[in-house]
Amino acid sequence: MRWKTFFNLTVFLVPAAVMLAAAPSTDAQSAAANPQSEAGSLDIRGAWKPETYRLKSGPVHEVTGLISFTEKDWSVLFFIVTDEGPRRGSGEGGTYTLEGDKLTFRHLYNLSGGHAVDGFEASELSMRVRPPDAEDAPAEPCTITIEEDLLTIFFPSGNQMTFRRSSR
Repeated sequence: MRWKTFFNLTVFLVPAAVMLAAAPSTDAQSAAANPQSEAGSLDIRGAWKPETYRLKSGPVHEVTGLISFTEKDWSVLFFIVTDEGPRRGSGEGGTYTLEGDKLTFRHLYNLSGGHAVDGFEASELSMRVRPPDAEDAPAEPCTITIEEDLLTIFFPSGNQMTFRRSSR
């Protein structure tokens, strides 16, 4: 079941005007307060804890960390964890746009590396910083779903991550 915001609209015909009144709703108020939510976008602002990282090739990894969204900025720190402990991780951030269920990350910061795990070869520590106005900042168009407090991000690679809402 996808999370949907429902609006109850009542139309009153008044001489020379039409008034639309939305029924009071926490979801409606939240959407109105969030510029990202105009045109029916989902509200992702707040903090989310990662739960799983599912690779297109099949492996599913347990992950821990946090992804946070403000009105226009995002940052994530996550680790793939096995019985041996954290095996690889990534810290990333930048800006984003959200239109409907289309989330596009603009990558300004990246720190990643780690041991080999099922589906990933070992990788050396990598660091990258770009200025906010960088023209070469990669854009990563994704699709998202929110089911109650579970956010799933579908990456262009075919991989997907699930996150559980931690706070707004």
